Amino acid sequence: MKKTLIALIALNAFAVTNANAAADTDTWYGGAKLGWSHYFDGNGDNDFNDNVSNATDFETSSDNVGGGVFAGYQINPWLAVEGGYDYLGNMQIQGNNGVAGAKMGSQGLQLSMKASYGFTDNWDIYGRAGAFAYRAEAEQNGDSKFDTGVRPLAAVGTEYEFNDNWAGRVEYQWVGNVGNSNQIGVSSDVSTVTAGVVYRFGANEAAPVAAAPAPVEAPVEPQRFNLKSDVMFAFNSAVLSAEGEAAVRDLYNRPEIQAAKDKSTMVIGFTDRLGSQDYNLNLSAKRAQAVANELVRLGMPAQNVQAEGRGASEPVTGTTCDAVTARQELINCLAPDRRVVIEIAGVAPQQ
Repeated sequence: MKKTLIALIALNAFAVTNANAAADTDTWYGGAKLGWSHYFDGNGDNDFNDNVSNATDFETSSDNVGGGVFAGYQINPWLAVEGGYDYLGNMQIQGNNGVAGAKMGSQGLQLSMKASYGFTDNWDIYGRAGAFAYRAEAEQNGDSKFDTGVRPLAAVGTEYEFNDNWAGRVEYQWVGNVGNSNQIGVSSDVSTVTAGVVYRFGANEAAPVAAAPAPVEAPVEPQRFNLKSDVMFAFNSAVLSAEGEAAVRDLYNRPEIQAAKDKSTMVIGFTDRLGSQDYNLNLSAKRAQAVANELVRLGMPAQNVQAEGRGASEPVTGTTCDAVTARQELINCLAPDRRVVIEIAGVAPQQ
């Protein structure tokens, strides 16, 4: 019977490897248990060298209160290591017809591996197998003796999770051959059936989630609108022509400009490289201001509009006209450099 029990417990403890429903990996737990202890297969020396239960000169009271405390570490979802202190109660041996009786009590520290199988998210069964370091004490004929040793331990149980941290368990535990009959006069196997509570430290705690940074909108590049100076102004003039006024009006009436009338607007004048630097800078500033004044006249808020001249500082023709020597041909070639650029902040290009 004893071999069959050990085999069943070992099979449950080591063959079952499904995820544990009531435990999180890398967490600690602790608990306490209380219940019933039972001494059986007792043996002794002196007046009873045979099995106590078969001895006619003795009667036994094998049931008592048992309990303990325990702690464990969850290695992975189905395997844990568990240790603790167990009080196994005591067994009374009453002698008959003048035969001396005895009393045996035991307690100790246990260490075991615990394997679990989850049936649901809250309920699992488990098995434990390990070793029990006992201290057994016997009283016989007025003498008290004690013995220590290490014996095998096995247990099966079930555990139910009440919430993220608390669980309850019911367990059957067996410890073999506690006590040395040659030392203290009696030895016995001890089983306990207990109910207990378990508290899991840090179980099911979600990892802190960093607050997502507020989205940063990519700045919208100012939208540029190019107007040709040759169309808008007469040669060497800063007065808008009729065609120039029409060009500015058409630009002002565009939907994207109307939608951004409250945005900052910069009007920039440019010239070609012909002429002196000071003259070109002054002419470009006057032409920029003429366009800015027209935008304000059409309805753009004056406080939002600025004008500046940059002369020949940013040519767009590059080296295209370097080989042109005839003046009129060069003037025609440099026409793209003579321009007025309107920049409006925050206006996205039209698709």
